[in-house]
Amino acid sequence: MKAILDYTSWKENKELIFHSFIGALIGYFIIHPFSMTINWFELNNAVFNWKQVFNILSESVAHSFSLHMMPMAFAYAFLGLIVGLASGFYYTSIKKKNLLLLGKKQLLQQSIPSLIASGENEFVEFKSSLRHDYRQVKTDKNLEHVILKSIAGFLNGKGGTLIIGVNDNGEVLGLENDYYSLKKKNKDGFQQRLITIVSNEFGRDICPLIHIGFHQIEQGEICTVLIELSFRPVYFKEGNRTIFFLRTGNVTNPLSTSETVKYLQAKQSL
Repeated sequence: MKAILDYTSWKENKELIFHSFIGALIGYFIIHPFSMTINWFELNNAVFNWKQVFNILSESVAHSFSLHMMPMAFAYAFLGLIVGLASGFYYTSIKKKNLLLLGKKQLLQQSIPSLIASGENEFVEFKSSLRHDYRQVKTDKNLEHVILKSIAGFLNGKGGTLIIGVNDNGEVLGLENDYYSLKKKNKDGFQQRLITIVSNEFGRDICPLIHIGFHQIEQGEICTVLIELSFRPVYFKEGNRTIFFLRTGNVTNPLSTSETVKYLQAKQSL
């Protein structure tokens, strides 16, 4: 992961310069001539037609290189440079975040067996399945609510990893029974279903905080759900009740209204 971060730092300045340069070119050669064309039509009250637009635009491009128009042209180029620089910062921040996430996923892939062997804690929770009831040996869609409560607990807490396909004792059960219960009977169908229920329950804006991976180990395939800390409170609706779940220690608990208010107030003060 350190190598990934070093590569990102090396590329960052180059990408910022590139975005700034492209922005300046767009400002000088595109925005400036177009603004001159629009201004010409406004001053002359000309009737709009495409042929005249192209003629005036061509003249504006040539005119933008004239000496007395240089200050205005450079002003637009500077504006484009600023926009390009902002675009570069945004692009590099997104790329850096993706590379960090890639590093985390690679690290997670290497440490899955040891993670399971260490058992559940504040940042790790096991669930046997998404919707297969091992006690009654049948599909039970209500079990999806259990998964959603756990995800809500991590979102409202400090984030963490939910491992599906492993029971509370750390025994790997796999995902075959869950796959069988889905229309699309593979990991793509599993991921689609998981994203759908998260989106329906918590909102689409929460989905980018949920990162799903699949790992093949000796006993079978399991799913890891890497959950980031949410930027807003996440609530689970159960009948007529709206419940705030929080992961504390190795347990996900529902908080009362007063406890939720106190927790959110304390969180905001940090």
